[in-house]
Amino acid sequence: MLEMEYKFKHSLVVMGQLAQETARTPPSEDHPPFEYIDRSLTILGRTFDAHSQRMQREFLGQREFIASQFREVEKKMDGRFKQVDGQFEEFEKKMDERFKQVDRRFEQVDRRFDKQDDQIRDIKVQLENAAAFTRNGRLRRMHQPINLIKVLKLAGDRNNLVWTSHPQVPKHMKNTYILGQQAKGVFEPSWEAKPNQEKAQAKQEALQTISELAKFYDIVIWSDDESESDATEVVIQERTVDDYMDALLVEWGMDWQKILKLGAQHMQAQPQQAGVKRAGDASSRGETKKPREREEESD
Repeated sequence: MLEMEYKFKHSLVVMGQLAQETARTPPSEDHPPFEYIDRSLTILGRTFDAHSQRMQREFLGQREFIASQFREVEKKMDGRFKQVDGQFEEFEKKMDERFKQVDRRFEQVDRRFDKQDDQIRDIKVQLENAAAFTRNGRLRRMHQPINLIKVLKLAGDRNNLVWTSHPQVPKHMKNTYILGQQAKGVFEPSWEAKPNQEKAQAKQEALQTISELAKFYDIVIWSDDESESDATEVVIQERTVDDYMDALLVEWGMDWQKILKLGAQHMQAQPQQAGVKRAGDASSRGETKKPREREEESD
């Protein structure tokens, strides 16, 4: 009991509390036991309050310290996350640039394939043109079809070259002959009864057709008194029809002079064939009448 009393009175917490307010002195042995216990409990209660406040302050301090540590860690983690985000953004930029390079490479490869496809197409059409050119040179009859010769022309968007032929190319040699002759004002016998106005219109249409064909196949004929650079427009007159027709047919693998000769022979043969046909018709009609004549004579 005395040892506990001694330790209690000399405790640092108790001594600090005794220095405050009313509990300034420890209870003495001279006090009655109950007063001694009351004063001791008072000191003990005040000591616990002081200790609780101290612990609360220490707890709040520790909590603030821990919170500050968490804030520091959070700040460091935010910086780290930002650094990682920056690295990811840099990586994405590099990957985007890489993908763009790959896309450009594929585009280059596609263009190369397209170019090769165009080259294959050009070779194919050129072979077809060579075959058509050869077959046109072997035509001998007026109604044999003309094989079309294709040339490279810009398409509607003005950015694409295509192989094409002109829609007004004559279908066969007879049409070619008629086109050239009408452009010179020479018409078939069947046109003799037609008015001059209709003939003049047909002549202008033939000249216009030859002009469009010459432009399409890039044919320009210049006279002796002008240079090649001066003749930039196609101007076809009656006196230059044979020159343009000759140049056009050379492009198609044909000979205009041969067509003129075959056409003249064909036109001369038509009346004879018509006469033979009429004679044949008359003879056939005569044969049908002979039995009737015999009957009349017998009567």
